[in-house]
Amino acid sequence: MENFDEILKKIINESKEGTLKKAMEYSLLSGGKRFRPLLGVKVLESYGINPLPYIDALLSVEMVHTYSLIHDDLPAMDDDQLRRGKPTVHRAFDEATAILAGDGLLTDAFEVISTHKYLTDTQKVKMITILASHAGSNGMVYGQMLDLENEEKESNLETLNEIHLHKTARLLQAPMMMASVIAKEGDIHIWELIGYHLGMAFQIQDDLLEIISDEETMGKSLSDTRNNKTTYVKLLGLEESKEAVNNHFEKIDELLATLKLNSSPIQTVFLKVKMRQH
Repeated sequence: MENFDEILKKIINESKEGTLKKAMEYSLLSGGKRFRPLLGVKVLESYGINPLPYIDALLSVEMVHTYSLIHDDLPAMDDDQLRRGKPTVHRAFDEATAILAGDGLLTDAFEVISTHKYLTDTQKVKMITILASHAGSNGMVYGQMLDLENEEKESNLETLNEIHLHKTARLLQAPMMMASVIAKEGDIHIWELIGYHLGMAFQIQDDLLEIISDEETMGKSLSDTRNNKTTYVKLLGLEESKEAVNNHFEKIDELLATLKLNSSPIQTVFLKVKMRQH
């Protein structure tokens, strides 16, 4: 959505001028697909709700996601040199600035929701709770810790699923659940399940793409291969991995069919994701 970046610029412009702001801009406005906020927008559209008043609240997830990428790329973690086709933040600036830029984006994300003029106080609390729980020590951060602990180990499928449920799926669940708070709170659990299957399919696809792509095509360093991490392709093989992706999308279709909404907008996004491996 073309006004995603415009709104992100307005959010960042609230920060004080200086190196920190430049690093936050560099990372946040570097051409990401904005997939997570797009999920929230399409959920709202599927319920017949105009998403425009709520886009900035949904972009809080993009801010958290970008912070996680900055920290994930650091030398202490994946030590990646390339992200979205550009030098990673610690390479473009320095390691300390990268850490602080991530800290700034994470913290400011919650301010965006808490000061939102169209959300009720109850909606704000529920959306902040969803984002915090899916990003923090029971969510994405926990998944990153598991990932680090299992580097250079031969992980089994159960461990790999646990890693990517938290590291990948949690931040895909969050925007759809946050949109459900606005549209129909009673459907939150269904969107959580949909986000789980989407996240697992997304990660298996990433593992497949890392096998067949190079860094220029992917737009990021292929650190999983370099760090000898266990992947779905290593455990399942190519054909079983592709079958697993299809099974997750079948589950998504079944769950969508239980909801009373015009699912065309969100189904369009899911179809684009499904086609990534082809």
